[in-house]
Amino acid sequence: MSEREDGAAPGVLSELDESGVLLLTLDRPEQRNALTGELAKELRRQIAEAVPRGARVIVVTGNGSAFCAGADLGALTAGARTSADRRQILAEYYRAFLDLRDLPIPTIAAVNGPAIGAGFNLALACDLRILAETARLAAPFLRLGIHPGGGCTWMLTRACGSAAAREILLLGQPVDSHRAQQLGLATQVVPDHELAARANDMARQIASLPSRVVRDLKSALTLAEEGASFDSLLAVESLAQADSMGTEDAAEGWAAFRERRPPRFRDR
Repeated sequence: MSEREDGAAPGVLSELDESGVLLLTLDRPEQRNALTGELAKELRRQIAEAVPRGARVIVVTGNGSAFCAGADLGALTAGARTSADRRQILAEYYRAFLDLRDLPIPTIAAVNGPAIGAGFNLALACDLRILAETARLAAPFLRLGIHPGGGCTWMLTRACGSAAAREILLLGQPVDSHRAQQLGLATQVVPDHELAARANDMARQIASLPSRVVRDLKSALTLAEEGASFDSLLAVESLAQADSMGTEDAAEGWAAFRERRPPRFRDR
C-alpha cells in the first residue's frame, strides 16, 4: 500500500511488498521530481522508516518522465544571510540522499529519466543503478556558477574513476545511458518499458538471500570503498564468513547446490 493511499503527505509514494522490497517513488511529475526541501524531508522520513518496517531492499525511482531533475539550490538557501547559514541548510538537505548510503540494506536506483544535479547524487548514493535507455545523468553545477556538493566528487570518482569524474564535473554535459554503463555508472541499461520489472526482479533476488549475510557484505564493501586496508578487510571477511558458515541458511545453501534447486533461506 502506498503512503498516498494511506492519507500521508504526497511527494514520495512508498510500497512494501511481501518479499521485503520497498519501492520509493518520487511523485511530483509536474516538477520533474525536483528534490525541493519539502520533498527531501519526506524522502528522509521514508528512508528512516524503511528498516523498522521490515524492508530488505529499497528501490528508488521517479514518477513521470524524470527520475529527479535536481533542485534550485538558490531558492533552497534564499533565506540564508551568510555562507555558514547556507552550509547548515545544505548539510541537512544532502541527507535526503546520503542517508541511503548509511542504510544496512541494499539500495537500487531505477533511473527512468533525467537524473540531474541532486538527482544524480541520489542515484550515486544507491548501491546499484539500473538505467532506462532514454535516461541521462548530468552534474551541471559549474555551468550554474556553483561548486558540486552532497558528496558528488567522492561518489562520482569512486563510481567511474578520476578521469571520467573530472570530465563529467568540469564540462557538465549529460551522459547518456549507454556511456554511463561503459563508465561503470550503470549496473544495467534496459528498454524503458522493462525498467520497473527489471529493478523489481533484481531487488527480489537480493531480498531472497539471508539478510545477515547481505548486510555484512554491504558493510564490508563500504569499508573497502572508504579505503580500509587489505588486512583489516580480510579480518572482517574471515569473521563474517566463519559466522555465516554455522547457520541453517548455509546448510540449506549447500543442500540446494548439491540438489540443483533454488535455496529456501529462512534467516536462521
